[in-house]
Amino acid sequence: MLRGRLDVATRTHISGWAQDERLPHQPIALLVIDNDVLLDRVVANRLRPDLAAGGIGDGRHGFDLRFEGGLPGLGQHLIRVVRERDGAELAASPAVIAPANAFDAHETSLLQSVLDGLATTTAIDAAIIALSAQIDRLAARRLAPAGTKPRALVIDTTMPAPGRDAGSNAILSHVEALIRLGYAVSFAAADGSAPPRHPRIDWRSRPVHRSVEEVLTREAGRFDLVYLHRLDAAAGYMPLVRLHQPRARVIYSVADLHHLRLARRGYSEREPALIAHARKVRDTELAVAGAADAVLTHSHAEAAILRRTLPAERVVVAPWLVTPAKTRAVVPQATIGFIGHFGHAPNLAAAHRLAFEIMPRLRAAIPAITCLIAGSAMPPAMRQWAAPGVQLLGAVDDLPAFFARLTLTVAPMRFGAGIKGKLLDSLAAGVPCVATPIAIEGLDWPAKLAHCVADDDAGLADAILALCSDAALHRQSVLAGRALIKRDWSMAQVDAALAQALGSDAAAAG
Repeated sequence: MLRGRLDVATRTHISGWAQDERLPHQPIALLVIDNDVLLDRVVANRLRPDLAAGGIGDGRHGFDLRFEGGLPGLGQHLIRVVRERDGAELAASPAVIAPANAFDAHETSLLQSVLDGLATTTAIDAAIIALSAQIDRLAARRLAPAGTKPRALVIDTTMPAPGRDAGSNAILSHVEALIRLGYAVSFAAADGSAPPRHPRIDWRSRPVHRSVEEVLTREAGRFDLVYLHRLDAAAGYMPLVRLHQPRARVIYSVADLHHLRLARRGYSEREPALIAHARKVRDTELAVAGAADAVLTHSHAEAAILRRTLPAERVVVAPWLVTPAKTRAVVPQATIGFIGHFGHAPNLAAAHRLAFEIMPRLRAAIPAITCLIAGSAMPPAMRQWAAPGVQLLGAVDDLPAFFARLTLTVAPMRFGAGIKGKLLDSLAAGVPCVATPIAIEGLDWPAKLAHCVADDDAGLADAILALCSDAALHRQSVLAGRALIKRDWSMAQVDAALAQALGSDAAAAG
């Protein structure tokens, strides 16, 4: 009597065991059949320790077939294993191998084998043409179904990284608002970098999506909203957006007014060429803003500038979400900090001012005071700034831990534009910030924090010393800063601003 079992049946591997109870030590010849076609003949004589341990003869009753290249993945396979002598079938036979419904390593290997065999340029060209056609077919099949939600496409120069910079925090906050307002959101970046993890965003990135241009053209007319973040993305893609997404509402988020930042730097550093360049950038910014249906800015000051040339109702002040942290139980003494991205010229200049112009004044009054300077993209030359009381930390991964070390932060910007994200983060963490008027420009700065603002080095130093020495003033500053964040940078404020920018579309989405 035949006993045994078909244990494994895949496109690359078939195995099991067989034994004749009447002739337990005689190997059995088996036929392996695929869809009624003989696939192979095999003798069940391989050692299977599990069979020996189970008392099934001496354990030499196994069979194992491996298929280099594997069985074709496009069709179903009905695998039967029978005794050659009489056609008696093993237990668990037949087994069904379903058609491949995913392009896995096996299919990749098969395709690679075919492509590796191409020997002429003519054959290679023919393969490229054929594969390109199939890629286009697959891309068309991947398109999201129409669905009931309006569709938004967000375009930026680079993929956002949570916590990396204010721009990333802002765009991710606005994407979340669009989702809350009822949109299905796709995101494409010009640099093709890898996206962060976010299950509710449809990331249009390489290698599946090769470019922003491809997304716009392949999905022509499919988006209800296109959100362009920052000048480079808006100037580069606005014509394509209008051409391929003619029915979409277009929002341009300026992040900050580049021409304003450049002009201020030019005047601060006495660079006529930079001032002239700023005028050209201004023309571009205003032209792009004029082509949008709505323009977002985070700054009340920049909104006023934009409204000089644009209809007031098209300019919307839109914050991003900043979440206040728990109140600190212990405040460190006489430790000040600066944090920023040092590829951004205003931050580099501000950090230099703090280290070389403000810190000497502070150390004259409080010799033990410490200044921690942190941030990404720190140039090697900055390491030479280290001095008694000044520590260069480089990039910090744990922003709350950095703020926990500080009495206060300093934002001594001489030039710049837009909202300073790390200043908001500082206030949200319960760490007061002493700042120049440029650094707080565009915020609805409360009167209770007026003592934290000064323009010259002496005034900034005095404000820092006052907060370091007066616990009551420090506490007042903490509370006023947190109140500002809760009032102006909440989820409700973000949603209201985005709904205003969407106009009638918001009602349709919600």
